[in-house]
Amino acid sequence: MFLSSQCWLVPANNTYTPLQPPEDALFAHPRLFRACVPPGMHRFRGNIWDYESRPQVMQALGYPLKMTDRIPDITEARNIELGLGLQLAFMHPSKHKFEHPRFCYERLEYVGQKIQDLVMAERLLMKHLDAPGKWLAERHRRLLMNKFCGRYLREKRLHQFIIYSEQVMDAYEHNRRLRNPATTAIQQAIHGLSYTVYGKPDVRRLMFENVVFPFYEKLAVQDYENPYRTMG
Repeated sequence: MFLSSQCWLVPANNTYTPLQPPEDALFAHPRLFRACVPPGMHRFRGNIWDYESRPQVMQALGYPLKMTDRIPDITEARNIELGLGLQLAFMHPSKHKFEHPRFCYERLEYVGQKIQDLVMAERLLMKHLDAPGKWLAERHRRLLMNKFCGRYLREKRLHQFIIYSEQVMDAYEHNRRLRNPATTAIQQAIHGLSYTVYGKPDVRRLMFENVVFPFYEKLAVQDYENPYRTMG
């Protein structure tokens, strides 16, 4: 019988004893996920954002992924935590950070920055086998410029689901450029959540396979040309 993401009760001699699940029972990186999600996040389950915005966000991102679990309740628990993680990824620091420093997207954003750098570096190295390191670094920087992250998140119309405080929302209504850092941070937070829940393969899916954030299509343009190929 499944009780939570932290504990099962399994029959033993007609009694039930607690058993800790394996590390990868729910998430690719369970400890990392719990380090990013604040305590008490479950109180947001069933709120207005959960009912109205979460289904649209999950549809745009292709979630939930099909997973084969021995216990169906594990799949259900993962999807619940994924929904809560998405709500955290869209939670601006102005809303609840005063209650707890982890009640915002900042920690997921930090993880997302690092994992998307790694995934992009892997793709560039495999795509441009003859390119020098300096060219790869410049290409990497241009592809992951912050202005592209925020712009394409807005093109997916996902910026309308960001959770702001009323004061910040009023300020952003008068100056929409103020939103750009938030949209960039949320795009990176989505990559961080993807990594903690499903692992690096899902980050690759978001970045390249289904082109959820289409600025990565630029990888197909401006291929590096090896000058030594034209030499006799």
